[in-house]
Amino acid sequence: MSGHPQFDNRFTFASFAIFAGVLSFLLVASVSGPVPRVPAELLPYFASHRSTYVFLAITVLVWAVASVPCIVGLGALLGARRGTLAFAATMLCSGGVLLLGFATFAFVGAFLSITASSHAAPSQAEAIYQATIWGNLSYFLTDPGLMTLGLGQFLFAWLAWKGAVLPRVICAIGYLGGLAGLLTLALYQTSLLAVVQISAFGVWGVATGLVLLRRRDEST
Repeated sequence: MSGHPQFDNRFTFASFAIFAGVLSFLLVASVSGPVPRVPAELLPYFASHRSTYVFLAITVLVWAVASVPCIVGLGALLGARRGTLAFAATMLCSGGVLLLGFATFAFVGAFLSITASSHAAPSQAEAIYQATIWGNLSYFLTDPGLMTLGLGQFLFAWLAWKGAVLPRVICAIGYLGGLAGLLTLALYQTSLLAVVQISAFGVWGVATGLVLLRRRDEST
């Protein structure tokens, strides 16, 4: 491991990895409930669950920031023999996470702004019209991030499968998460694939952190 300066402080990368994994599960839990799809119903739902969506907006930003060091650590962990491929996976996953974080934050911010100002709108129909636009736009905003992250996850899973760093069951979960991201456009207007993908990312975050902690203990 001497060729990887990123591993001089394994505890730091392990902490970020486990933290990102836990936040991934929080994100999944926050979007897994029954949310109305009809804009006329979605506006009052957002208004009555404002604190929940504020929490979601904060969580997704912290998740995006914490996930990048986690991904960098994962790239160093798996890139001993295939550094170029690991670098590509690192860039794809990091870019996908940041795109997804921004898209989710923008969507939540837009809806919270619409619900907060709906009383001042020229009419209720105008507020519903804006909600309809943002409701449909959210899929176009999140798809690039999900698909970019998906390809990175798939490459990481392939690297892990070829190596002996992570258990095969973790590799299989990585393949599943990557495939879910790559197939985002196949199931339009549903969060099912995103839930599978972020759940897989959470499992990988916790697993990566535990592996780094174990290797840190072995090296001391």
